[in-house]
Amino acid sequence: MSKFCGIYDFDARTPSSEGEDRVRTALDSPGCFNPQTCRQTGLLLGWAGAAESPEGRGLFQSPDGSICLWDGRIDNRKDILDQTGLHTDCSDAELALLGYWKSGADFFRHVIGDWSLCIWDSHRRRIVLASDYAGIRPLYYYCGTQTLYWSSSLADLVRWTSVTELDDRYVAGFLGMGSATGRTPYAGIFPVPAGHALSIGGGGIADQAFWTLPIHEEIRYRNERQYEERLLELFREAVEVRLPPGMPACAELSGGLDSSSVVCMADRLRRENPGRTPELITFSYLQANSPDERFFREVEQVCGVTACHLELSEHRAVGDRMGTLPAYWEPRYASLAQRMSALGSGVLLTGQFGDFIMGNTHDDTDQVTEYLARGQFVSAARSAYAWARAIETPIYPILGRAIREAYFSWVPPIRPEASVGAAPVSSEDSLTGSFRARMADEDRELTAENSIRDAPPGRRSRFRLAAAVLQSRRLQAPEALQHISYAHPYAHRPLVEFMLTIPAHIVVAPDQPRRLMRRAFAGLLPPAVLNRRSKGSYTPAYREAFLPSAAALLKSPGRIQVVERGYVERQSLMSRLEKFTQGLDCNETQLRQILLLEFWLRARMGAPSSSPPLPHRPEMAVS
Repeated sequence: MSKFCGIYDFDARTPSSEGEDRVRTALDSPGCFNPQTCRQTGLLLGWAGAAESPEGRGLFQSPDGSICLWDGRIDNRKDILDQTGLHTDCSDAELALLGYWKSGADFFRHVIGDWSLCIWDSHRRRIVLASDYAGIRPLYYYCGTQTLYWSSSLADLVRWTSVTELDDRYVAGFLGMGSATGRTPYAGIFPVPAGHALSIGGGGIADQAFWTLPIHEEIRYRNERQYEERLLELFREAVEVRLPPGMPACAELSGGLDSSSVVCMADRLRRENPGRTPELITFSYLQANSPDERFFREVEQVCGVTACHLELSEHRAVGDRMGTLPAYWEPRYASLAQRMSALGSGVLLTGQFGDFIMGNTHDDTDQVTEYLARGQFVSAARSAYAWARAIETPIYPILGRAIREAYFSWVPPIRPEASVGAAPVSSEDSLTGSFRARMADEDRELTAENSIRDAPPGRRSRFRLAAAVLQSRRLQAPEALQHISYAHPYAHRPLVEFMLTIPAHIVVAPDQPRRLMRRAFAGLLPPAVLNRRSKGSYTPAYREAFLPSAAALLKSPGRIQVVERGYVERQSLMSRLEKFTQGLDCNETQLRQILLLEFWLRARMGAPSSSPPLPHRPEMAVS
């Protein structure tokens, strides 16, 4: 990916030598090429190209002094050129700037692809920051009383601002849901909201959403074959636009349906168009007793790819060095980055978001709610009966939940409830009462912001889960891979909008997870993979990585950061750590979040700070 950053002094001061050093140093990063800077009164901007676009077409300056810094890919470029009448050889940065002049931030809704941008609006003397609907390309900002800093790298802003104050709302989201909407760990440093454009100047911050979930849109075809054909067409497009022209492409391959479909489609496309993508390289991960290996080897053989296998035992889930964000698998990503550099590849395809989009669930009883809301009572009863048999539970809890949502405006929680037929497991999270309240605030904020309550009953849970992923920017590239194009075909916006607006029973049915996907991809996947029902787990790798950390805390429980900061109750945490070391049920997934945050705090933030927070966004007027 390209990289850009900048500093804007609202009082029009001349950029300082310190500011220039900051920008130049930021652009002198691994994987960055041809750094360029622009300066005007009170303004300093910088941009550097990436492996797939090093030639400098991500920076454009118009005759009036307006500037666009661009990082990303426009998948519907031809359509936009036809609409705007611009010349075909204009850069993406020029296209974005001229589109903005024509339609304002509303123009960004029409730009399909993975992208982030910065525009200097010379007429209004404001900076515009925007990211695509899923926030796949990173972009952060820090707005003080007199100065705005922004960068596509969070590490830049942390260095520039020296922020050490921890954002408690980030912690609440991280410990409760695994991520935090609209926050970073650093007080005052924010991600640009996905699907939003921020216009920032001395008068404050104006926030405009240019894309929202299609909660009131519905697609209905006459027969199921049309859904299959459209899905395959959109998926082909999703992979094709992400394949780099003229250079090798890399892809993660786990042997599951999502990653296997991406690899098989990429292989089909390169065979149809020899020379466009000269080589396809897959990365797969080996661990003892995993069921995945025979499936990804089947795909390797069928597609004839160049296969790279990494031992998970040599690439731990948690490393000794911690990055700017608390994150898993940093050693693995660092190894991937090194190997891709040696291969001359700047694109890594993944199967992320496929589980959700393709209906990988054994419990979609929300379909009963949809039938009830439409007044289709016989269909609701039949669906409830079929799902009750499939998940082996009485029909009454299914009907009760459906009635509650269909007729009483109930909104399912962000954290999806366990299947109504599942055995009870521990839900203990060890959080203090004050943090439970913060989690509730995050929950309500997400519901209100996306108007989830306005979605038709039966679809609210689906949209809510989509919103949780998109707004938290979980699909954003890990820090070690932010100099490459980290691309997710299943996050292709036309594909996502299609799958969210077709009937749920087409996507998944009782005892038929991924129902539509299996039918549409029958001619794409090897039969063994297409019919696969099991799925490998990284749980053993996580346990191996965290057992030493858990033992260390049990041995020295006196100075635990998450306890001293008031996030976690000591007694509850100690009890769960004992259970974890003994292999007992302890809500292990959430416990790992606590452990990850604890050791990240020790490495990055130090002891609890008693100093007041630095200036941050609330000091500015937001409209």
